[in-house]
Parts: sequence; C-alpha cells; structure tokens
Amino acid sequence: MDRRNSVEIQAISVEEAVRLALEQLGRKREEVEVEVLAEPSGAAGMEEEEALVRVTVRGQASQPMRGVGGPPPRPIPNAAAAPQLPADPDTEVAIEVTTELLQAMGFQVRVVPDRPIDDGEEGEEAPPTLAVNVLGHDLGMLIGRRGDHLAQLQYLVNLLVNRRLGRWVRVTIDIEGYKRRREESLIGLAERVARQVARSGRAIQLEPMPANERRIIHIALRNDPEVQTESSGEGEMRRVAIQPKK
Repeated sequence: MDRRNSVEIQAISVEEAVRLALEQLGRKREEVEVEVLAEPSGAAGMEEEEALVRVTVRGQASQPMRGVGGPPPRPIPNAAAAPQLPADPDTEVAIEVTTELLQAMGFQVRVVPDRPIDDGEEGEEAPPTLAVNVLGHDLGMLIGRRGDHLAQLQYLVNLLVNRRLGRWVRVTIDIEGYKRRREESLIGLAERVARQVARSGRAIQLEPMPANERRIIHIALRNDPEVQTESSGEGEMRRVAIQPKK
C-alpha cells in the first residue's frame, strides 16, 4: 500500500480527483483532508479546465510516554537529512525554546537550524531572521490545515524567543520541510493553472491563501508573458486570480 502523506490530482471533477487520490494513497475518505486548489469552469468545450485537488492524510500527533510498558518511542530523525548549518547563539535560543515548548506539549522532536524562507517581510525595518526545522514522527497536527497550526506555533515561539533575548528578532519555523514542499507545490500549481488560462483565455481563481502563499503565486508568474495575477477578497477569504494578460 502507498504510504505517502499527500498527493495532488487533476481530473474532470473534484469527486473524480478525490477518488483517484484515495486510490494512490490507499486511504478512506474519512482518513484524509481535501483541499480544492482549482475548480472546473463548467464551460462547454473547455476540456482542459479540470479540477485540481490536494489530498492529505490526517496527522496523528505523537503522545508523551507515560508509565512503563508499551512500545518504545521511535527514534527521532537526526539532522543528517536536514541541511548541515551552523547555529549562532540566537538560533540556539530559538532551538531551545521550540524544543521545550513542543516537548511540554507531548511531542518527541529534534529541532535543527534551517535556512530562512522568504515569507514576504522585507526592507530595512525587518528584524534579523532566525530559522529552525522541526524533525519527528506524526507531526501533521502541528502543521494543521493550510499551515494554520504552524503559523500559531511560530507566533508563540517568536514571543518567547524575543522575551528571552530581550530584543526584536523574527523566528521562522518549518516542520520536516513542509514550507519548502508547500512552496514547490504552489509554484507548480501556478505554472499549471497559468497554462490552462493561456490556452482557454479564461481567468481561474485559486483557493483562499494566507499572504505569504499568495506572494509565492505572484512571484512565480510575474514574468509570464501570457498571464497576470491579482488578489481579491477580504481576510481569510483573500485569494489569487490568474487571468490572461490584457
């Protein structure tokens, strides 16, 4: 059985795409979360305008070991699979704070230095950026739907690190490379939808996204000669439309 955690599938309808994804993952519908990335327009004769979905296995958080007996904890992945980066003193504080917080929540993790990911905060006023990557097992609950739990964790760690250091820094947290995979996925999505829009001449709206993910879409297509992007909507419903260039 295929034990991948997530797949993206394009098909003539959302239902068909979900069915194909479940087959690939070897999962039942109640075991996964479905994100509709693009819906078919329903226009006659536009066969290339298909549904695109991402289907992700629901995460099960690791539980703290209590008492005696029971299976031993699985070894935590070591840093060998992660970039071998030096940790400056400030990053060491971020690692310590993140580790303490997650262990207090019952997660068995290893936190390592990471390369900062561009999340849209630029300019001379931006504080120094520290980056860490969390390694472990069954950490899907820490990520949440569209990374909402991860964003809350990052906010809390920033508060604790800034308080401990006594000055303003910014900490970015990744979970087993989720943000980098998400960025690659969004760039691929932008390119596929851009090709659809260029062929059909019809605009397509993507799912609602946070500001940093919308920015990835805009940057991925800003030099495309055939399409342009535009954000619309308010709050959590703000989304990107990819449309033919006028």
